[in-house]
Amino acid sequence: MSNTEIKVSVIMPIYNAYDYLRPALDSVIDQTLREIEIICIDDGSTDHTLDIIKEYQAQDARIRIVTENNAGVSTARNKGIIRARGEYTAFLDADDFFEPTLLEKLYERAKKDDLDIAVCLFDIYNNKESKFTRAISEADGVIFDGGKVASASEHPDRILGSTTGYVWNKLFRTSLIKEKELTFAPELNVFEDVHFVCSALALAGSVARIDEVLVHHRVYTDQSRSKLFKKYYAQVPVVYLKIKEFLMQKGMYIPLFHSYLNLSATRCYKIYNLLWSDAKADFWNMLHDGYADSLGWFRCGSDEFNDREVAEFVANVGIYSHRLYEKRTDRGRSIKVEGMSEKRIKKRLKKVHFREKLRELIGKLKGKKKK
Repeated sequence: MSNTEIKVSVIMPIYNAYDYLRPALDSVIDQTLREIEIICIDDGSTDHTLDIIKEYQAQDARIRIVTENNAGVSTARNKGIIRARGEYTAFLDADDFFEPTLLEKLYERAKKDDLDIAVCLFDIYNNKESKFTRAISEADGVIFDGGKVASASEHPDRILGSTTGYVWNKLFRTSLIKEKELTFAPELNVFEDVHFVCSALALAGSVARIDEVLVHHRVYTDQSRSKLFKKYYAQVPVVYLKIKEFLMQKGMYIPLFHSYLNLSATRCYKIYNLLWSDAKADFWNMLHDGYADSLGWFRCGSDEFNDREVAEFVANVGIYSHRLYEKRTDRGRSIKVEGMSEKRIKKRLKKVHFREKLRELIGKLKGKKKK
């Protein structure tokens, strides 16, 4: 098949996937859209994963194999992007699986409306119970209702939160990825796909959604997404800082500030609620000690947040350490934003931060005297 005939490049990062790789590969080679290439990046597997890929390649010439020395999913996907020859690019994790018509339906919709990104719905497949559960739709996804085509220029306040940060339920125009130099960040262990998707959404000229479940995301009782968050929760604010840096480099931060503000604050609030007690305190204090301010959360009024609970979370994170917050909560005295103006919140922020800096300075001076 010549390069001009390839409609979609499917990039599959694969690592020690022997137990569940076959259903994923079957779901790709059985696609009703035949003009595709399947780029399998074996990320240094130590089981018989590579043997399975070679077995499938012997039966289907559309499969291309790339080997990597366990550099992580981001590097593996980037290797695939470099080699992608299709008009559009799709991503599939080795334990997920497509509906047979996914690529055909997304490609046809992309061609019909000249889309940079085509999105579909997905569900969650519980591996232990063999049960499918419909994923919750993103609130800002209303911009796609009725089959509408959207973009950052038309919906700057909603675009970043219009779809999940997963890459495997989307089709990306390959020229958009390569011309805008979109890549996955190898240093991120969690939310690396959120960084990529947000970058793409910010620069895409046209995005639309098909309201059909066309991909199934496999989860395990001992390998759930929430446990991954718990392991790498300290990286979450870093991910959103990297998104901010990207938006600033591309001149999109100010136009998309409201969308970015709500995305970063809402996701951090959700992660905070997933954590256990000690990690909650650690995560909160990371935000309180600088990340929240760096993310731009305190440069706006509470009315700019779409969710009241998120606005209250941001206000409390800004003013109190986790210890002080818990003390006040125990006394029923946490901040309720409806009773506070932006000016008052900022005033209290300055006072609390001043007292904390003063205590920190006194501590350092006492330390010097002891020496």
